[in-house]
Amino acid sequence: MIFNKYLSIFFSACLFMMLMFLTSTVVVMFFKGGAIPFIGMFFVVVYYLTARAFYSYLRNDDFYKNNRNHSSDMEGESYVTKGKSDTKKLFLVIWVLVILLLAVISLALYSINSGLV
Repeated sequence: MIFNKYLSIFFSACLFMMLMFLTSTVVVMFFKGGAIPFIGMFFVVVYYLTARAFYSYLRNDDFYKNNRNHSSDMEGESYVTKGKSDTKKLFLVIWVLVILLLAVISLALYSINSGLV
């Protein structure tokens, strides 16, 4: 099963934001001082590469292969998912969305309790 190109981009961006929010929550709680920008720059690069790998995972399976030179999308074809259903991919997408929501809530609550807002 593969996801639509734009839906895959959206889910990859959600994964990136989830990882950045979780890192922000941990860094804000435990680190004080000048190392925070360097930690952030390092994790932006690592999480960007992770999000690209997640995008590739969502767009490829055993039957459909997508890369820069070949696309399995036909001209004018419209779909959300294509191919046999894969519960592992669906679970990962739902897990990313739920953890993203929880990370946003935890960071917002920490900011309110610390008087940062």
